[in-house]
Amino acid sequence: MIEAVLLLGFAIPLWARRVNQFPPGKEALLVHVVAQQFSFNYHLPGADGQFARRDVNLVSNSNPLGIDPKDPAGKDDIVTTGELHVPVDRPVIAELSSKDVIHDYFIPDMRIAGDAIPGSLIPIWFTPVKTGTYEVICAQLCGLGHYGMKGTLVVDTPQDYQAWLKERAELAGGAQPAAPSPSPGGQQPQPQNKPAAPAASPSPGG
Repeated sequence: MIEAVLLLGFAIPLWARRVNQFPPGKEALLVHVVAQQFSFNYHLPGADGQFARRDVNLVSNSNPLGIDPKDPAGKDDIVTTGELHVPVDRPVIAELSSKDVIHDYFIPDMRIAGDAIPGSLIPIWFTPVKTGTYEVICAQLCGLGHYGMKGTLVVDTPQDYQAWLKERAELAGGAQPAAPSPSPGGQQPQPQNKPAAPAASPSPGG
């Protein structure tokens, strides 16, 4: 009886408060985590603090998130696959989604996890308090390659984090897919060597 009272009267309300009370937006680092078989993609806004528009019809091997090259907000956005850097002692809000099947974004050392579901945007948050490199895994059976769906979270000092942002911005300087420009005579140029969209695994799961 006492255990039930403690669980229902204290433990569950305290946990609900921890999960649902997100840190203020200006204080936290916001990152979009987009899962796919069998990797995690990360999308961070640039210095303007704005995310570019994404369109599923623009997804390709060279543009895994379908970022609209015509959207000026995306000129300084940062996209990475497999590895995410965050600064120590700063809250991180990760908004989870998926391109294919249900995945589960799990950082064991942070004791935080959340489902990544196609068509949904599910937020989770945590505050890293120690620099280092931590494993990220998919905790939902998602297909034949599920066992290899792992990534890395690197918690940096503020100085190292700024250096990483600068490095990623320089690497992405001309890497965003360019919008097609009209050719003489008003005809649109035909796309050449357009990368194929990532193939889905034959067996769904996380």
